[in-house]
Amino acid sequence: GNKGDYDEWEALGLDGWGWEDVLPYFKKSENYSGEDIDIDMTEHGRDGPMVVTPSAYTDGITEAFLEAGKELGYKTGDINTELQGGGFTVSHTVTSEGKRPGTYKVFAEKFEGANLTVMKFTHVRKIVFEGTKAVGIEVSRFGNIETIMARKEITLSAGAIGSPQILMLSGVGDSDELRSVGIHPVHHLPDVGKNLQDHLISSVNVDVNPENSLDILRSLKRFPEWIQNGTGPFAAPGGCTGLAHIHSDVKEDKRPDIQIHMVSITHATDMGFFLFDNFNLEEDAWKYIQPHVGGESAGIIATLNRPKSRGFIKLKDKDPFSHPIIDPNYLGEEEDIEAFISGLKFCKKIAETEAFKKIGAKTWEKRHEPYCGHLDDEYEYLRCYVTAWSFTLYHPTGTCSMGKVTDERLKVKGLEGLRVVDASVMPIIVGGNTNAPTIMIAEKAADMILQDIDTHSQEDSIKAMKDEL
Repeated sequence: GNKGDYDEWEALGLDGWGWEDVLPYFKKSENYSGEDIDIDMTEHGRDGPMVVTPSAYTDGITEAFLEAGKELGYKTGDINTELQGGGFTVSHTVTSEGKRPGTYKVFAEKFEGANLTVMKFTHVRKIVFEGTKAVGIEVSRFGNIETIMARKEITLSAGAIGSPQILMLSGVGDSDELRSVGIHPVHHLPDVGKNLQDHLISSVNVDVNPENSLDILRSLKRFPEWIQNGTGPFAAPGGCTGLAHIHSDVKEDKRPDIQIHMVSITHATDMGFFLFDNFNLEEDAWKYIQPHVGGESAGIIATLNRPKSRGFIKLKDKDPFSHPIIDPNYLGEEEDIEAFISGLKFCKKIAETEAFKKIGAKTWEKRHEPYCGHLDDEYEYLRCYVTAWSFTLYHPTGTCSMGKVTDERLKVKGLEGLRVVDASVMPIIVGGNTNAPTIMIAEKAADMILQDIDTHSQEDSIKAMKDEL
């Protein structure tokens, strides 16, 4: 994200969430181990448990991308510090020795069996209340329904989809909507499940000369290299080895509103074996992809950093095993469509640079595109394209937002003994990947929980002393 994202949170009245407040928690979790670029370590951590490194693998596409940035007037360096206003970089990822360990492995596993118990095969049905105080959770486990009581408080961390669903199943949400699915309201909190935000992506695809992007068959020969050294093409983070932040032509904001992901793959790379189904593409979409199967290709992906569109999550019924209704309302605001079109135009500029010409980059022809290829006007074509070829980046946020569902200490408003700690508490989505900000939220929440426990302990001691007197 951008420093301004957190100052924006603070401006909403959320004390303690400005950039200077959250920076120590970003640094606390990070162990930056990169040595390939000169970066300002005042905004990076070195002593945290989460290793952050530049991509362990780069290719011809990566180098062309960085050179293209320079051609277009951008600097290359660290877009998380001095280039927050715009720049190009090799991807920085939470990987160590070419592998991504995940937050459980890094933060929690070492405590399991001591003061942490992980219950597998356990599905949370609802939170148990006594009046307006959360006192436990009801779970399904091995065919049985069990109730687990809390000694102090409950922290809900089921993500931006799961957390509002659990709250609503527990009777916390819009009372009328809860009654409509047969749930007795415990507490009327109409903003639960509202304010859903996500990052949407769409790409300009190019074919390139051999040995410049990822080729599956050629990469298999280097699989032992990844096993032994953590390097080679299998160390590429999802094929994404380059990133950039840029400004679209339509939004007046000091913060970049478009992020570019440079990926060394397209839907054609795996010849339709996995990505086609994974992206839930229709059969007609193959007409656009098929001509590029067997060659090397890459995607220059535009990401809408700060969408204005807002969606929602609501219950389908009162069954805790039913999937909720998810309406992201993508591109519901005209401003988002215009920014997205501007982002794709910039991606085309990248594809047309001298740096990309050197690797033989040729943009996929629209004559094969089945949904919008008949449109001659470029603007009308791109407007159609962003609606036909846009996908989620899986960054849902905002559905238990601070200020509306929780307070600034992440306590659910109007209730006792219950907090939400995950990406759902973001009031406005950050302009970048949401992994590190979510970890920051958890680090800050851990401190707040310990502070509150200490305060309660002191209050209990003072009360005990008064009782004795």
